[in-house]
Amino acid sequence: MREPTLLGRILREGRRQFAILFALSFLANILLLVSSIYMLQVFDRVLSSGSLDTLIWLSVVALLAIMTYGFLEFARRKILMRTGAWIAAELSPEVIRRSIAARLGSGRSPAGLGDVRDVRSFVSGEAIIAFFDAPWSPIFIAIIWLMHPVLGVIAIFGAVALFSIGVLNDAITRKSQAEAAAKLRQVQSDADAFVAGAEVLEGMGMIASATSRWSAQHDAAEREGTNAAEVSSILFNLSRALRLGLQICILGAGAALVLQAELTAGGMIAASIILARALSPVERAISAWKGFGSYRLARRRLETLFGVTNNLVERVSLPKPKGKLTVKGLQYFAPETRAPLIKSVSFQLAPGEICGVLGPSGGGKSSLCRLIVGAWKPSFGEVRLDGADLNEWDSAERGRYVGYLPQHAELFSGSVSENIARLGDLDDGAVLKAAQKAGAHEMILSLPEGYETQLGQYRDQLSGGQKQRIGLARALYNDPSFLVLDEPNSNLDGNGEIALQHALAAMKKSGQTVLIVTHVPHLLRAVDKVMVIQDGAMKKFGGRDEVMRELMAKSRTESSPAKAAE
Repeated sequence: MREPTLLGRILREGRRQFAILFALSFLANILLLVSSIYMLQVFDRVLSSGSLDTLIWLSVVALLAIMTYGFLEFARRKILMRTGAWIAAELSPEVIRRSIAARLGSGRSPAGLGDVRDVRSFVSGEAIIAFFDAPWSPIFIAIIWLMHPVLGVIAIFGAVALFSIGVLNDAITRKSQAEAAAKLRQVQSDADAFVAGAEVLEGMGMIASATSRWSAQHDAAEREGTNAAEVSSILFNLSRALRLGLQICILGAGAALVLQAELTAGGMIAASIILARALSPVERAISAWKGFGSYRLARRRLETLFGVTNNLVERVSLPKPKGKLTVKGLQYFAPETRAPLIKSVSFQLAPGEICGVLGPSGGGKSSLCRLIVGAWKPSFGEVRLDGADLNEWDSAERGRYVGYLPQHAELFSGSVSENIARLGDLDDGAVLKAAQKAGAHEMILSLPEGYETQLGQYRDQLSGGQKQRIGLARALYNDPSFLVLDEPNSNLDGNGEIALQHALAAMKKSGQTVLIVTHVPHLLRAVDKVMVIQDGAMKKFGGRDEVMRELMAKSRTESSPAKAAE
């Protein structure tokens, strides 16, 4: 038997409440017979006997039973709401973690927090209550049958007809609802991308064309979803009309039986009330079918996500590395296109060495950086830090010893100090030390609230250079043994360039191993080795002076024929 995934275990834990809910549903549905019994007693005993005391006591008992029903109904809904909240609380962090892992591994995530919301909405909503009530419908129909077989036949016909409408609703709308939901998710993603790229759209006059294109796609998705909703609405209204018609039929049949002295007047009214209760769960299930469909799709996507990502594994805690980096036979293929981004890279850096990486744009430098810090997993080959494969390190533990500054320094909601501290526990001394080492201290103090400036509100007002310097401070936080800086000077002004040179000198002095991607020659003064990456392959690697002499000699050789041709 296959071991259930973490998703399966969480949902199974939530289903443990179902036994209690089943018992509460049984009691609640039994108590719903009170109104029928009350009507039966009033018509058949109280009115015939004229006993006021009997009427009073019947009313008191009926009211107490209805109050008890109200309490049980409240308990059912509260248990479901808390179960849904618990499932969401357990799943959400894990879904975020796995979505990040899936995004890094395959380029996209099959599920997200929206799917968790759909699962919670179903567990806490009306559909599941209707499903809990549905098993008691046969009992109500059996009671109607015992009152008279003719009434029982009408009730059975009604239940079968409503159930058939529900099955028809699922068969007709399932595929179209799934496709509409997928398209709506895509257009929502497109809208978020437009907002993120607001400057480009405004600067190049693309807003009108972008919104027009988005509206066309959104309208197409909405039409598909609306068509499915309209079909569902037609079937729901049909089921409601059918139920009302059945109540008239059972009242008419009951009245005929009363005239033939085969049923009492109280039995006629009671049968009508019980029929409404028997058919109610089926009717409510039809109206809530869309929620069930969303739950089914969400669970399928979550199962895919949990199937393609790994559970957290307890690993042996390794000591802080000295910074020895070994890269051997490294290759990486794009997850979706299988295009080779890194073809063949092998090199080694001793602790405390700084290596500059050169190469044309699109040559694979940033891809190499992502592989070396463990953001991407190699297709082939290995990256080792102090002899340990990066995959052998726990991600959080490895992160304490590795600093990474990507080309575009992404900052997150929280204060400047929290971002520098990598959203972990704040160590004010370590934050200040990292900011000063990155040459960002004075710049941070100039912000509206200094280190307490909330980047969630102020992030868009920071320049690219300011973000980059805060990102460099984050990379330097807690003095990691190994740092990867991907074009750290791309957005820096003169002061930023000077601060970066001082930071590199400080890294060299403290014995930190650094890999720095740059196009700026004067930054190479601080490096020990130089690597040249082109078309995803390492073309040169060696001492700085040796590699630079080869590059300059090659440049002179290539320029000489061009001058001769002139």
